[in-house]
Amino acid sequence: MVLKCEMRKSTLFIILLFALKLYQVQATDWNQYRGPNGSGLAKDCNPPVNISNENLIWKTLLIPGFSSPSLSEKYIFLTGLSEDRLVTIAVNKADGKIIWEKRAPKVEIEKVHNAGHPACSSPLVVHDYVYSYFGSYGLICYKLDGTEVWKEPIPTPKTLYGMSTSPISYGGNIIMVLDNDANLPGSRLSQSKIVAFNKDNGKTVWEIPRPLHRSGWSTPMIWQNNQGTDLVVLGNGRVSGYDMKSGSRKWYVPGFSRETISIPVAQKNTLYVSSSRLGGGADIQPDPQPFWEAVIQFDENADGKIERKEMTDNFTFPIRPELPIGHPGFGIPLPKDKSKRELRLDGMFKGVDQNRDNFWTKEEFIGNMRSGRGKPLLIAIKPGGQGDVSKTHLKWELNRSIPEIPSPLLFEDLIYMVRNGGILTAVEASSGKIIYRERIHAPGHYSASPIGAKGHIYASSNRGVVTILKANRKFKIVDQYDLQSPIHATPSIDKNSLYIRSENALWAFRNQN
Repeated sequence: MVLKCEMRKSTLFIILLFALKLYQVQATDWNQYRGPNGSGLAKDCNPPVNISNENLIWKTLLIPGFSSPSLSEKYIFLTGLSEDRLVTIAVNKADGKIIWEKRAPKVEIEKVHNAGHPACSSPLVVHDYVYSYFGSYGLICYKLDGTEVWKEPIPTPKTLYGMSTSPISYGGNIIMVLDNDANLPGSRLSQSKIVAFNKDNGKTVWEIPRPLHRSGWSTPMIWQNNQGTDLVVLGNGRVSGYDMKSGSRKWYVPGFSRETISIPVAQKNTLYVSSSRLGGGADIQPDPQPFWEAVIQFDENADGKIERKEMTDNFTFPIRPELPIGHPGFGIPLPKDKSKRELRLDGMFKGVDQNRDNFWTKEEFIGNMRSGRGKPLLIAIKPGGQGDVSKTHLKWELNRSIPEIPSPLLFEDLIYMVRNGGILTAVEASSGKIIYRERIHAPGHYSASPIGAKGHIYASSNRGVVTILKANRKFKIVDQYDLQSPIHATPSIDKNSLYIRSENALWAFRNQN
């Protein structure tokens, strides 16, 4: 009897070990945007920490697209746009050869910002299937060999810049956040919603209306904590947690800007959520000097002032002064129609020229700088709240060095954030205290989120410079490599490789050890 009992215990122990091992393997799968649950962290992987031509095992030319690589065991999946057709692409990990390309049905391509792309959403891999979402069309499911299983057209949400949210999976469902500027204030009909699609046939399983929300660009995540499981969605103005069983909203925290992009991260029963001020402001009290230096470049007669007649060509009110003049993200977008543009510039000029002397002085310009709605935020949230939890379940709040596009990386006890200008900030996860804020000698704009593995952080600039740093409390750059090709998509990691999508290619760097 004792022997049988011991045998049962041994069998149970082996089953538990197997289940734990299976969970660990699944937990390190980079099968969606930014890897496991959007965390950006590949715990058990060992990619190269020095990248060069020596460990570049292949480079494959690709059609344009901003989606990040999602991985199965053998393949890499991306999306792109070719001759006005949206395309899903499968690439062989071993040699970089394109295995298949499948075009979505022909549709009108949605309008996107000049700095964006119609193929921004990253594919999702679940077991033997890959799911692609295109804002212009909807969801398409393929087998890993490229066989189409189903497609589900989804009306294109109205947005400011184009869709970029990516699908995630939970249970038997594919979950999409479809926030929409077509929401009507006060209307009982909500265009913004969260939808769960059956992963086997694409049919709608449930919908959650989001009547308070307009367009957003964040991907949702699943927060498993000691109070339950929450679907976390960062949207314009607030972050919300939804019950995964009933679909009802449990809690929310207001105070975020109109334009939210990053994906939240979680660890040890704490959720971390970040968003910059509208227009990319990283600090609650931004330094006005760079904005004035950006606008005074239009001072043709060098008198230290701006006249209305000097507001020509690429002139606009700067909102991201670190970008070059003419870059689509440099300033407030203006109409292409000349007459409408001139009217907008007239209003802009009068708004700053308070004393009506027909000049902008430095004092007037700085005195009239207006911040957008919301403030730069990184917050730590405790589980278990109901309703507005901003005064009951916040552990701490930080209002400095918050990136506009890149998501935070939670790596052990520190949160890493990289923002425009190439500034890396490390924050203590338990307290919100800034440990360091340093320049990584790779200036410019940052769209790709930092990712981490094996004690290292990988940060990629839009200019194409990849910086590898040690993940600890002392700032240390380990390596930098210039692809000499722009990077807009977050790279991906598997057990020994780093995959980087540049403007026109996919690069594979592999650890040979």
